Amino acid sequence: MINPLNLYSMKFRHWLFLVLGIGYTVSAGAAGRPAGQKPPAADSGRAVRPARLVKEAVPFLYSPPAPPSPRLLFDYYHHKGPNTKVGNFMVTGAWVNINGRYGWDDFVHTNTFDPVFVALEKEFAISMAQEPYSEATLAQKDAVVIVNPDNPKLDSTANVLTDAEIAMLKRYVEKGGSLMVMINSGGADRTAEDFEGVQLRKLVRSFGLDWNSDDTHYSDVAIGENHPYFYDVPIFHYGSGCTIRILPEARQPTVLMQVASDAGYPDRKVKGPGIVMTRPGKGKFILVGDNGSWTGNMSRPWAENERILKQLFRYLKPDQGVKPPQLPAGKTFHYEVTVAELQGIPVTNSLTKIEHPHFKMFSPRPTTSMPYLEATARLTLNVGKHGPEEAAPMTAEVDGFRWFEEAPHEKQQISFFASRQGKVSRTAATGHASRWLLPDVSILVPLLPVDGIRPGDRWESLETVRVPMLNGTDLPPVKPALMSLTYIGDTELAGRACRLIRATGEVWLSDLGVQVTDLLPDEEARRVGGSQYRFFNEHGGKIMYKREQWVDRETGVVVKGRVQTRIVAWIQDTTRPVGSSNALRDQEMIVSMAHSTTFNLKEAK
Repeated sequence: MINPLNLYSMKFRHWLFLVLGIGYTVSAGAAGRPAGQKPPAADSGRAVRPARLVKEAVPFLYSPPAPPSPRLLFDYYHHKGPNTKVGNFMVTGAWVNINGRYGWDDFVHTNTFDPVFVALEKEFAISMAQEPYSEATLAQKDAVVIVNPDNPKLDSTANVLTDAEIAMLKRYVEKGGSLMVMINSGGADRTAEDFEGVQLRKLVRSFGLDWNSDDTHYSDVAIGENHPYFYDVPIFHYGSGCTIRILPEARQPTVLMQVASDAGYPDRKVKGPGIVMTRPGKGKFILVGDNGSWTGNMSRPWAENERILKQLFRYLKPDQGVKPPQLPAGKTFHYEVTVAELQGIPVTNSLTKIEHPHFKMFSPRPTTSMPYLEATARLTLNVGKHGPEEAAPMTAEVDGFRWFEEAPHEKQQISFFASRQGKVSRTAATGHASRWLLPDVSILVPLLPVDGIRPGDRWESLETVRVPMLNGTDLPPVKPALMSLTYIGDTELAGRACRLIRATGEVWLSDLGVQVTDLLPDEEARRVGGSQYRFFNEHGGKIMYKREQWVDRETGVVVKGRVQTRIVAWIQDTTRPVGSSNALRDQEMIVSMAHSTTFNLKEAK
């Protein structure tokens, strides 16, 4: 049992005295001489020391400015926008054929591309082409998107791609630009969706790809946890699309996604690549076999098409040489692990009576005691056998885990998988120490989704948040959270050139599904008749998190990883009356708990 705390025992007048005392010291220093006395003149006869040069401190850059948004050009010259009038005040895409579908500023048709622009507008600078391609126009764009060019068989006014434009687009990609072409399924029963295929096929084949005249017929594609090119998507809905054929002349072809016809479709033989990327010259070409996946199909509640869309378009970003984590089979990494926790609870809060096994007391002043915890361990990370696009099976041996200088735990093990992009999944552990560390081990592998990310870029990832609790040595609650990862910038650590990747956030405990019993020891949470504690407000309080990774620029290996979480909550003891003022309520209810785990790479073999 620890002694009661006196965290908030400092009186207001003492705090005020300290503040005023500091202010008085600064003011006196500014005066520094009797009133009315002038400073000595330069020619007073005394030697004047030359001013000492002081090196100007460079401000620490905490958050970088966002880089210029990649410039996307959607082709609405070879594919016209909405042109079907409904009544007197509405214009939308056609309902009987392809004309005017997949347009912009059309909130009516289910086959509008407005969901695309809403999803991408915060990350890309989007413009709409309404004239033929020119060298000047392409020079100002990072990527071009062509969607189902109009078919002159269905629209006599269709603007067909010219040979000159095809040659221009080919040069554009070879010099470093990105081009994406989106089409639909083919076949005799898809004439109403028929797009211009002669000139478009000439363009597509120049990059080593072609499409098949087949139909997947609205298929759900299982992405799963360890997909090599997409993540955090259980199911993707691939609309009525086609499969893609890779020609022998394709340069560095990559099948980003395999697709197959729907389970209820009579022809189950339709299967093959649905999204393919090639790399001719310095640029990228991507062929997508279905553009309906990004329309009303983005609203299907069982699929995550919007996530796939955002991740797919990031592949269009110009190559910056960012490599995914290099995890060859047999590779071993040795880390030093340090853990620290600190709690702050006012002495009048009845939660101070809760036992804290293994904790020590920190006393910033004689009347204040705060429970704190430290732990250390050695962690050896081993990479198992896997194919080039397969997730790497990882095992982490935890050795010498101990609280302070106590006897170490026996060696234990953590296991997980890391995808080609660096997404960690299927975490598991045996033994109390390894299970206690488990919520933080995903920091050991960086998620580097594409080669085109730059300092200031952001991407999302579903991660887990460790919830600090009063008995910090118990197994902690873990909650999922959608985090925004930021490429902060390039730095140096331990003699290595590194990329700093950071994710931060602060959310209401209620939004994470944290309940007051999550913060209490098991014996209190399981009390017969229910616990005497509850959150004073439905929000409970807030949890703040920060995840930082210093990643080797050449290998993608984490040189240092740090995970921090902190809770500030108001927990009411229902056996006591509620204080009449905020000051009294704070003294009786406020709880602060902070946790930090750091992994430092010591050796890699």
